[in-house]
Amino acid sequence: MFDNWLEFDDLLKLAQDNPEHLENWRKSQVDSLISSAPEEFQRRLRGLQFQIDCERQKHSSPMGTCVAISRMMYESMDKLNQALLGEKAEPHPTQAEVVPFPISV
Repeated sequence: MFDNWLEFDDLLKLAQDNPEHLENWRKSQVDSLISSAPEEFQRRLRGLQFQIDCERQKHSSPMGTCVAISRMMYESMDKLNQALLGEKAEPHPTQAEVVPFPISV
């Protein structure tokens, strides 16, 4: 799996000279990694990669993408921590009272 990974300098040069080729290489590496996982995890991993790809498309800068994906990671870690500690997540209200406001003119 990791035998054909490029060195950092090679990745940098590829990003500068041929970003489309770099993106294709990245996709093939991600797909190869997911395919090498046990079959029972592959669907979840593909779903997670889909979410990551969506975040990458939403943001115009690499830094924005990094922040968004980091936020996803921290939210996931927080859920795991709550589950391990036996804490229950705050329940979301299923009903709400709509309070009318007077119309101001």
